[in-house]
Amino acid sequence: MKNSWDQAKTLADKHANQGGIFVRLANDGDKVVGGFCGEPFAREVVWTGERYETYDAANSAHSDKRPSLRVMLNFFVPAENAMKVIEGGTSWFKDVLKVRDKYGLDKWIFEIERHGEAGNPKTTYSILPEEKLTDELRARMAAVEPHDLERLASGEPGDAAPTQPARTAPTGPIDP
Repeated sequence: MKNSWDQAKTLADKHANQGGIFVRLANDGDKVVGGFCGEPFAREVVWTGERYETYDAANSAHSDKRPSLRVMLNFFVPAENAMKVIEGGTSWFKDVLKVRDKYGLDKWIFEIERHGEAGNPKTTYSILPEEKLTDELRARMAAVEPHDLERLASGEPGDAAPTQPARTAPTGPIDP
């Protein structure tokens, strides 16, 4: 049985993750269930010590840094009836591609779980099919507009606003 401190922490974690547009899997065992929507947006970035910044070989501040891949996707979370953004690196995206090739991203919703404590560079994520998409869930997904991922990644004003038309079906995952 959980004590009141554990219960309060669980609720605080739940509410901290709701409302934002990014899926946040901050701790070992954190999970989210949802469906991938639309096309991915990939970019090479460098870590500035505070945030990811798009890699620019001409920028002297980037000259001593090795760029890494970050891929963003729209991700519908049925429990919140909301379109979120999920982002991950090379290994995570390769796993998304494997799931896409084996199951099809337009046929299932998936459970994504973090394996690794906060700050652990060896953190991995599992991506498992949760359940087949129903017509009702497809309709809910289609009713929510996806985010403009390129605009969001650039940090332009109004970056959280969905600007692309809603799609009729999902087509195509994570902060480490």
